[in-house]
Parts: sequence; structure tokens; C-alpha cells
Amino acid sequence: MLVLKSPAGLQLLSEIRDGVRSHLLSIDAEAGVEESNRIKLLLSKLADARIAHESSPDEVHDDIFVLETYVKLVGEYGLLWRQLATSQFSESWSTLQNAFGLIRLIKRFSGINVSAIEDQLCALETAYPYNIFFSMGAVVERFECSICGKDIDSFDCSHRKGELYRGQMAHGIARNILRLDHLAIVEQPVDKRCTVTYANDAPQFEVVRYLGRLLSSRKLLASNFGGIAWGKRASPKHQSLGRNDPCHCGSGLKYKKCCIDKPPPQQDHAQILPTHSILERVAAGA
Repeated sequence: MLVLKSPAGLQLLSEIRDGVRSHLLSIDAEAGVEESNRIKLLLSKLADARIAHESSPDEVHDDIFVLETYVKLVGEYGLLWRQLATSQFSESWSTLQNAFGLIRLIKRFSGINVSAIEDQLCALETAYPYNIFFSMGAVVERFECSICGKDIDSFDCSHRKGELYRGQMAHGIARNILRLDHLAIVEQPVDKRCTVTYANDAPQFEVVRYLGRLLSSRKLLASNFGGIAWGKRASPKHQSLGRNDPCHCGSGLKYKKCCIDKPPPQQDHAQILPTHSILERVAAGA
């Protein structure tokens, strides 16, 4: 697949590359970026380009959509690391899933290489405690096309869900929800945002909390996060037991009368792996 479909799109990509690079550098310098004027300026530039290319072919508008999506991804990427560094762990999960959604769009409609960010975020996702999700179904009167306003499932609408039309993606907007149809618990949902919500100080966030401390103390830069090596190690509670202490299994017996001859209980152990900065890979991919 070509990086973009049109020469105008490629030109715009070259024009925003320095702004993207500057934003990526600021993510390391500031331990993430909550809100960036660079991202706003880049999106404003692309909005102006859309107006300037009003009479251009569809391919140009589709390319501008891709570039807007790419800039939004870089913005969400900066916000994600900022949330981790400031202990906003619950909020960071939604930001992470937003980033994955943007990555899917970029890969579908262009050849912009976002594998460096995708690989890093896939590794980061394993640090979160979520493995069960909720899925809701509802009966609605109709789904209105976001482009023409007609019923997107009818013959009156010529647009297909998820396709681009002059830089606009067609999707169905639920109108007049009649009733809730079902609520299911699933392991492989379409949307991973629908999950149990933990408080930011919950023990379930132990691994991402440790990563956040590394970021905020500048012991690890966002661009140097290389993944997580998972293993097992003896429980710290077990390691500190004396022979006459109550056994860790909860039996009420002394440790020497209970589990002292059994293999020590194991718990998951996560080791944060550093890597060379991914910034050049990200910039080169664009």
C-alpha cells in the first residue's frame, strides 16, 4: 500500500513531520503531555488544507482524514504517558484504547508505518488488570447515516459503514433506543473500554503504578519503554515468615506445622524492559 494516495497528501505529510517530531520529543522532556498547542496547530493546519482543497479529488480529502487521525494518535500517545506519570491509571486505559482505534484507522486507509507505537502500546496493555469486559445490546428504531442522514441499512443510503467519502467516515448513529436487549460478559469485546472501573490507588494497578513511578522520577523515558517480561517469583509475604509465624495459607497453624515443606507460593512478577528510543522509528515511519 502506498503511504498516501495523493501527491497533495504526501506534501502535507512532509509539512507536518517536524511538528510531530517536536511533540514526540516533548513527551520525553515532560513525562508526557496533557494538552499540546503543537497538536492543535497541526490539526488547524490540516483543517485549512481541507478548505484549500475543497475542489480536489476524493483521494486528497481521504489523505487529509488519515493525517488528522495520525496527528490525533500522536496527541493521545502523549496524553497516555502523562496520565501514567501522574497516577491517572483508570483514565489512561481509555486513552490507550483510543490510541488503538486510531492505529487501526491509519493502517486501514494508508501505508503510514505506526508499528513502533503499536508494538509499544501492545506491550503496555499487558500491564493492566483487565481481562473481562462488558458488551451491551439494544433495540433501536434505526441507524442514521452520519453522511446523508438516511437509514444506513436501507437502499436509500448509498454509503457503507466504515468507508471514507471525501474524507468523512460513514457510521450509523443510533436513533430512538427502544429497549435494552442484553448485557453480556465477554473476553474479546469489540470495545475494551466497557470494563470494571478500579480506583487509581487500587492494588490491581500495581504494575502500571510502578511504571508511572519510573516515568515521573525520570528513571525511564516514554520512548525507551521496550515492554514487560512476565515471570514468577516467591511471594514476599512467604519470604518474611518465621518458623513460628502463622502460616501464609490462612490455616491458623504455625508455619513450621503447616506449609514449611511445601514449595513456596508464586506470584506474577513484571520486569520493565528498556529499549532504544522509538522516536526515530516513529518519525521515519511517517
